[in-house]
Amino acid sequence: MIEGRLIRLSDLQPTCPPDHKDTHSYEIISRNTVGAKHIEFLLSEVQPGGEAEENIHLSSEHAYFMISGVGEAKVEGKTFTLHPEDCLFIPPGAKHSIKPIGGEGIRLIVIFAPPKE
Repeated sequence: MIEGRLIRLSDLQPTCPPDHKDTHSYEIISRNTVGAKHIEFLLSEVQPGGEAEENIHLSSEHAYFMISGVGEAKVEGKTFTLHPEDCLFIPPGAKHSIKPIGGEGIRLIVIFAPPKE
């Protein structure tokens, strides 16, 4: 039987992913939380001075959707400034990173499709 599933952020424990500094990341929809096969959906909070260091996901499309704060992202050396309600698409195999700027942290939705390996 196919069923929907409600996930409450308050029920999840944050982690700090590898190659991240001062970051709380919540796996909302993933293989681990609901057995998702085609998408991974996370909420990440990066504190001032923290960052998601340069990384590559070879087989996943990737997106950042900024909720709050101002972030500086780099994709293959090109710099993007993200404000609330901005979305940045990152193609598979692209080197990318993000960090808060302006003295406050950032809160963003992070999506992978298919889920990262």
